[in-house]
Amino acid sequence: MIRATVIAILSFSAPTLLAQGVGVGTRIDLTTKLNLNNGTTGQFAQLFVPDYFVVPADGNFTLVVHLHSASWAAEDEVYRSHVNTILFNIHLGGLSSPYQSWFSSAANFQKILDTVVSVLRANNIIANPQIRRLIVTSFSAGYAGVREIFKSPTYYNRINALTLADGLHSNSDSATMRIQMQDFLRFAREARDRRKVFLLTHSSIQTTGYENTTSTANYLITNIGSTRQPFSAVDEIGTQYSRCDTGHFHLKGYFGDTANDHLKHLYGMYLMLGRAASLLDSVVTNVDEEKKQPEGFRLEQNYPNPFNPTTHFGFRIADYGFVLFIIYDTTGREVATLVDEQLPSGNYHREWTASGLASGVYFYRLQTNAFSSTRKLQLLK
Repeated sequence: MIRATVIAILSFSAPTLLAQGVGVGTRIDLTTKLNLNNGTTGQFAQLFVPDYFVVPADGNFTLVVHLHSASWAAEDEVYRSHVNTILFNIHLGGLSSPYQSWFSSAANFQKILDTVVSVLRANNIIANPQIRRLIVTSFSAGYAGVREIFKSPTYYNRINALTLADGLHSNSDSATMRIQMQDFLRFAREARDRRKVFLLTHSSIQTTGYENTTSTANYLITNIGSTRQPFSAVDEIGTQYSRCDTGHFHLKGYFGDTANDHLKHLYGMYLMLGRAASLLDSVVTNVDEEKKQPEGFRLEQNYPNPFNPTTHFGFRIADYGFVLFIIYDTTGREVATLVDEQLPSGNYHREWTASGLASGVYFYRLQTNAFSSTRKLQLLK
């Protein structure tokens, strides 16, 4: 039986499953600015601006704050997702306790945000930087830092999306678990209602003395009033056996109970980041906006977006009936039909590979007897 704490330590000594350092861009070390102890504990912090980053004209940018991984692994998460974002990565040690301790001071998270903005301005990367969207990503032990960050209402409200890669644990005592999970559950409920975005994956690793990532995932699913569905797929994380898709809450359950299985969740984080960034385009910001959609129907933003050459679509159908899902170009020419059939009510996913098509903007439309919605997507080769 492998303890998650042991696996966290193995994160930087187990055999590498992916070529290191595919990310290309500007790196700025922030370890000293944040007073981290690199000499004895290996703590560090770094800013990474991918070479494809397009500076927004108004200076409002998306920031990804990642907790717990080697610098190259966090960079690859961003670089392979091709999200137009800047990355801040912090590593405080192999276990969860250093994250809990350091982030227990609310001032430290604010110091991160202020330092990022100051460094971007000082290095002439963005003339007038302002954080527009804030995405927090965490692997393994980093969840303890997220839990502390969430305790501040200001920071909780400011975070738009959260992705956790095989890394959400809690105490096994039911009362303590309720306290430790309360802010994650609150975030999951808001994601269910499309006011936040929450994506997480878990392995099948067993633990003793505390709840493993499967158990905490089940806790969230049950308490948002949803269910886990059987699902079979294979990707670079491994063999998926289940999922839960409710609003903007998306969970994937995987087989695998070894250290390498655990690490694969880190190396596949770019999949979650790309999807999270796309879903942010459809986050509900007020009640009136939510009422525009007929109850039970929904068309989500594709992920990743931009994409090359494969992307994914999610949609919900409220009633049994005929469904048409078409992709077309800017001239109105149909380039693909993903659905043209009768479907029962439920949540659906479709994958599309744009083979042989040129880079550019395309559109996709979902049409039923009671609902019609169109969204834009971009193929970037």
